[in-house]
Amino acid sequence: MSKLSQIIAENELSSLLTKNYMGLELEEHRLLKDGRISRYPYPAEFLSRRHNPYLKTDFADNMLEISGTPTLGTSANLANLEMLQQLVTDHLQADEIIWPLSIAPAFSKDDLDFAGSFNTRFWMAEYHDYLQQKYGTAREIFTGVHINYSINQTLVQSLWDHGFNEDFATLADFKNALNFKLAQSFVLWRWLFTYFFGASPIAGNLPSNLPRDLRFPVRSLRSSSYGYANQKGEEITYDSFEEQLAQLKQRIDQHQFFSMHEFYGPVRLKGRGDSLADLQNNGTERLEFRSFDLDPFAPARVSPAALNFLELFLINALLQPLPEKIAEQLKLAAQRNEQIALQHPAEVFAWVKPLAAPLIKQLRATAAQLDLPDKYAKSLDLAEQRLENPKLTLSGQLLDHISPQGDLLEFGLTTALADRKRIAEYTEPLAALKNKCSASLQSLLREAIELGIKARLDDRQLHLKLKDHEEIFPIHVTFDYQSGPREYLLSLFPEVLEINNDEY
Repeated sequence: MSKLSQIIAENELSSLLTKNYMGLELEEHRLLKDGRISRYPYPAEFLSRRHNPYLKTDFADNMLEISGTPTLGTSANLANLEMLQQLVTDHLQADEIIWPLSIAPAFSKDDLDFAGSFNTRFWMAEYHDYLQQKYGTAREIFTGVHINYSINQTLVQSLWDHGFNEDFATLADFKNALNFKLAQSFVLWRWLFTYFFGASPIAGNLPSNLPRDLRFPVRSLRSSSYGYANQKGEEITYDSFEEQLAQLKQRIDQHQFFSMHEFYGPVRLKGRGDSLADLQNNGTERLEFRSFDLDPFAPARVSPAALNFLELFLINALLQPLPEKIAEQLKLAAQRNEQIALQHPAEVFAWVKPLAAPLIKQLRATAAQLDLPDKYAKSLDLAEQRLENPKLTLSGQLLDHISPQGDLLEFGLTTALADRKRIAEYTEPLAALKNKCSASLQSLLREAIELGIKARLDDRQLHLKLKDHEEIFPIHVTFDYQSGPREYLLSLFPEVLEINNDEY
């Protein structure tokens, strides 16, 4: 038993292992119903993209970036995303859709030029132009899911108080070591996540760095070295936290990276601040897992099975020691991920199941030992089915939808139109909260999100906060709005408009 596991057992801390905050972010394209890039402006109802914590745009103005409030539990996180999906969809133009795949359809030169040049976030103009010149538009319009994960802070503090304060100089050092261990564990097994959840089998707009002999379909172009990754020779190590920080600092100081945001590794350590110095001095607050493709079969674009499998994997990784010769193992894992990502989705290498089966067995044992809910076991059942049959993986399921022309245009449009129709039939302002709070409170929350007011909904109250100004409402309160929920919110938070003025 490791020292960490021993402390958890002796101090009855195991109940905290599943009380970890997650926060989900989606990147998605606004397209027209014929598959072309939408040239409609960003919805005016969504105020500042510079300050709104929920609604932004990414590389191009048609690329939405939506971020759910970090919360406990898979269901609550998916509800947050579905709530934002409804809100965004309700503000689409009549001929717009939200594209459901990580790989956009084949765009014309005019569309690619528009995506590369039309960026109205003036405060990001220099970074945008830098990325376009270095990586190219086709590379920068990949989309995906980012899963933010924070180890329970009470658990971290308890572990520190009960034995790790002698092993590390500061609490920040301990936080970094704990989180970097999870990052290394994920990178070691990234190839398995790519196998299960990769879903970018074709390329509508070919990145300039693709080899001529690459044959489609593949399992996940976005998860390969030709996808959402730094350039050859600029990869950042996961051999140790100190080496990673040193490499990032060197890349930035030598102007090889624009900033730390240019690190496109599969998982990043994030602090409260936005600098490497803050990370080193104050410690990691969360991990950002960046290698998940959009799941076109899940309404929220990420499935409960994916989140549950990841969470169980990370709980187990916290308890288990890392393998010896970690640098060699990480190098081998990178090679395996490249092989898996570029393999035909209906095929599976002979080494996959023998390597994965012991991990699945260990995850089952951990779930049983901690008496975890049945949802984790179900995610392992699905994993075992996908190990037996690669056509059950996401990319395997997409094979049946690739057209004779080698694209997913019809599937993507059909899926997007069905999503829009489903959302249009909702009768609640935020359908994901139908059984959670009153319709009038849903309306208030909806407007708060659009205005960029931070919102936290618990079992009893809705908390709205803008900087130091907070308003609290009972969860089942019913309003008799005189002029509408937006006007009511602006009367409570008149500073909203002042904050938004600096975007224009």
